[in-house]
Amino acid sequence: MKQTDFLVIGTGIAGLTAAHGLAKKGTVTVLTKGKLKEANTYWAQGGIAAAMGKGDSFESHVQDTLIAGARHNDEQAVRFMVEHGPQAIRFLRDIGVEFAEEPALEAGHSHSRVWRTSDFTGQDLLNALIRAVKKEATITIAEGSEAVELIVRERRCIGAWVRHGEKAELEPVFASATILATGGLGQLFGRTTNTPGSWGDGLALVINAGLEMKDLEFVQFHPTAFAKPDAGRYFLLSEALRGFGAKILNHKGQEFLKKFHPKGALAPRDIVARAIYFELMNGPVYLSMRHLDEGDIREHFPNITQRLKTYGLDLTTEPIPITPVAHYSCGGVPVNLKSETVLPGLFAVGEVACTGVHGANRLASNSLLEAVVFAQELATSCHSEPRRRRAKNLPHDSITSNSVTKEILRCAQNDPQPPTLQTEPWPQVTAYGERLGRIMWEHAGIIRTPEGLAEAKRQLIAIPAKDFRIQHRQQVCYKILKACLARSQSLGAHSITSNLI
Repeated sequence: MKQTDFLVIGTGIAGLTAAHGLAKKGTVTVLTKGKLKEANTYWAQGGIAAAMGKGDSFESHVQDTLIAGARHNDEQAVRFMVEHGPQAIRFLRDIGVEFAEEPALEAGHSHSRVWRTSDFTGQDLLNALIRAVKKEATITIAEGSEAVELIVRERRCIGAWVRHGEKAELEPVFASATILATGGLGQLFGRTTNTPGSWGDGLALVINAGLEMKDLEFVQFHPTAFAKPDAGRYFLLSEALRGFGAKILNHKGQEFLKKFHPKGALAPRDIVARAIYFELMNGPVYLSMRHLDEGDIREHFPNITQRLKTYGLDLTTEPIPITPVAHYSCGGVPVNLKSETVLPGLFAVGEVACTGVHGANRLASNSLLEAVVFAQELATSCHSEPRRRRAKNLPHDSITSNSVTKEILRCAQNDPQPPTLQTEPWPQVTAYGERLGRIMWEHAGIIRTPEGLAEAKRQLIAIPAKDFRIQHRQQVCYKILKACLARSQSLGAHSITSNLI
């Protein structure tokens, strides 16, 4: 049995930012089921959006975000995020991140406002955060440790049951505040940029605790990934490439995107992804930078250039075959501006949360911004002593504390019984996971139909998995399918039709 003031589940940019901010208020235990760097943040290429450049404004960033999100966004949350953008950049600089002097332009943005370190910005951000949290004596990091069920007593979350490695025994970890920062769910789809392990674990924890999800139908498909899988994921070709001038060409070498949107390759992601999806029915689609200066390409995109070389391709001279892939979940666990869920003691931040800022389709490079801004606000709003207050728009009185409360100690002393988990051999788990991926990609991918979604539900239910990991994925997939069927009209990243062309 372990007791901690704050339990953070996840080690991407959201989880580590929250842990860093909470370290001055009490003990922090950070869990990750893999290694510290096995987070989607590590693979983020573009950067972090913040309206700080010449001629830019908060209002412009807000409007770009609302337009990309099909105005399904929570405008109050959008403004909060945008107005805290400069503060997020200052924080990252303070912990050692060295951004380029000038921001870059990405699709959907009306100004250059994406702050980058390189074409692998996520790695630099995550490395800086890891160094920062390791300096804090109050933070304990447990790698290879997976939260498998929340501990809920008397309508309050008081921690989680944790599985260390492949051990059968579960350890209860009690905390006055449990923070979900488990990231995305892209691996539920057969094609994704997400790291292996991005199965929507945090959503499964919350679903099993009886909470409802929000906007799960809005899964964003990134339009430009290298069209060949590698180690369970597809290599992302950053939005910044198109912002720099890359062209999208069909099999005849023709640009075609302006038929779909006046901004062409710089249109919002949902539009570009669907256009490429349909064009692929006629033949391969390519990203080309051959018309640009070779030296400039190598200078601005050294890591992407080098990675493509490992596949035998030269970004400066050859067209790169591309495909849309599952990339980001705009929905998730509903939270308010302080990242509080409807369950006292439970918070959610980053991609697992639904703050409402992304609406029906995320604007490029707003994900890292959202993660930092709301993680910092969470850390600020968690109080040093228990305090009851009404959380705006949430039907409960929340309690936040940096010390283990008497209630939690009492529950811990009652020797709670761990949940019973069944496991199956890993090859069987892998096979079930691949089957789920095929179902979701085929029936709940870029273009959906009511008939296909209903068929996906039937196939999903028919998978006879006993392993808790697959059952958790089935639960999340079922919620996604249910959300898709509930929204009969297309909106943003959710495209549903009665007929496929």
